[in-house]
Amino acid sequence: MTGMDIGRDAQSVKSLSRYTLEQMVTLSSEGILLADAQDPDLPIVYANPAYEALSGYTAEELTGTSWPLVKRDGEGEPELDRLKAAIGRSESCHVTVPDLRKDGTSWFSHVSVEPLYNARGELKYFLCIQKPAQAVAGEAPPPDVEVTLLQRELGRARQKIASLDRIDPATGLMRFGHFQELMRRDLAIARRDHRFITVLCFEIVEFDVYRQTFGSKAADSCQRMIGAQIMRTLRRAGDLCARYDDSTLVAAALGQEPAEFQKLVDQIAENVRKLGLHNPRAKRSRYITVRSAIVGCAPGVYEDPDHVTTRALADLRSAPAVAANGAEQLAAST
Repeated sequence: MTGMDIGRDAQSVKSLSRYTLEQMVTLSSEGILLADAQDPDLPIVYANPAYEALSGYTAEELTGTSWPLVKRDGEGEPELDRLKAAIGRSESCHVTVPDLRKDGTSWFSHVSVEPLYNARGELKYFLCIQKPAQAVAGEAPPPDVEVTLLQRELGRARQKIASLDRIDPATGLMRFGHFQELMRRDLAIARRDHRFITVLCFEIVEFDVYRQTFGSKAADSCQRMIGAQIMRTLRRAGDLCARYDDSTLVAAALGQEPAEFQKLVDQIAENVRKLGLHNPRAKRSRYITVRSAIVGCAPGVYEDPDHVTTRALADLRSAPAVAANGAEQLAAST
């Protein structure tokens, strides 16, 4: 095509009235959506009648809401993940994915997404075109929709079962067994790279009294909040935190010596006090506090996770009692 041809085509498009273009979109047999690309939720600003017929949603229901397909959890769906990734990069994308209508019935959809820009080159919209996959010429028939959806749900169920082995459902914290597995990995890294590994133990003071006063659900919530304070203070992605028992949490960090953790431990204790969790029947403090122990494993020392954690727990149990004003006594060793 010559430059003259391109210019003539562009002039032809410009000469079309807005009314004509609207009729073209309205009469299209393909479902067409226009999503606002400047909003991270990608709210729909337009849906044509063909999309209403395909999805079962009306344009009025869709306008202002996120595109149902993109909003859906794509876990276990590589094509849907690819679509979301392309949108995140503002790129074109063409995929075939299972979709759900408003009434819950399923269908296979061939989806095309194109970014649209304004005259200044700013990304304004995503043009989303959907049609039944069977209508795509030259493509093999899609697999059975129900089988694909069932396989996806089965994959999610397997992942959920696996996560139950790693996460304590009551508190949302890591199970101690999984903590030990990761500790074993970190100890191997510490030996190889000649780095320290440090274990922190936190005992919630008079937690049995709190549990008797407010019940198990409140106690679980309390442990969850304290665990969040520990992880928020440690910050690094590789740091670990787990529920050891009904009143004790353990944490571990690779690559830092015990002395470096004293300020962090003090900060965690202060943050727990600031939570203001009332423990009215406690003898030592009227609010939930923690006491802690720090144990470091020197580089090159061949330690077992059980051994390191047991040392930290022993130091914790032998630490002086918490003072009446709720101040924590810390034990540290290497």
